[in-house]
Amino acid sequence: MMIYSLKKLHKYQLSKVILVVLLLIVLVVGAVPGYITGKWSWKNTPQMTNFKDLKQIRENGLTISDWETISHQKIPIADHKWLLQKVEQDNRSVILFLLTPSGPKDKPQVEWMDINGFNRWKTDSHKRVKFTLEIADNGNVTTVSEKQSSNIEARFFRGWTNKQTYAVMQWYAWPGGGSPETGDWFWQDRSAMLSKKRLPWVAVNILFPIEPLGDIEPYLPQLISIGQKIQASLMIEAFK
Repeated sequence: MMIYSLKKLHKYQLSKVILVVLLLIVLVVGAVPGYITGKWSWKNTPQMTNFKDLKQIRENGLTISDWETISHQKIPIADHKWLLQKVEQDNRSVILFLLTPSGPKDKPQVEWMDINGFNRWKTDSHKRVKFTLEIADNGNVTTVSEKQSSNIEARFFRGWTNKQTYAVMQWYAWPGGGSPETGDWFWQDRSAMLSKKRLPWVAVNILFPIEPLGDIEPYLPQLISIGQKIQASLMIEAFK
């Protein structure tokens, strides 16, 4: 009788676990299509409170420590207006493509495909890289965590056309971190919504010109350095 009761209890607990899993699946399946189509079923969805700061970046460009802005302009790529910004340091020019949300409910979707289509390049040597930074009270990158920190994962690859080869780095930046995956932003945004907030974001593309079909690995430290400064600037100018 006792053995029968234990088996019955075990079966009951297993049923509860299965029910919880099924509920989670229903929740995810119900949320993801809404995320993809933009038709949310969430009521009273909060908006990005710093949308105006994000818009100013696309209008005026991003200030990057130790780099001089040579030019910046808005250009149409697919259905969005991107910021094309050229910066220079020690006679080395770098091209930035930045996309901020066009509206307070915009979300990252297919930005990397849009960039590929715009540049019409071939790509290879794809890998993921990670870097971190700390931000001091004055906005400078520091080794001491005095105020804010970020952990970023980015795409790193070689892109080339008949005219130029680039070492390329891409990620979606947000407060305290970044990732090249839209799904990572999605779950961070869902977490922020629990506190009635939204997670602002900026699509970041760094194009570092190199010799024709050159090896990109030697340029990774330089791109990480630029990436840290861009993330730092975003945290001060856009994610404050």
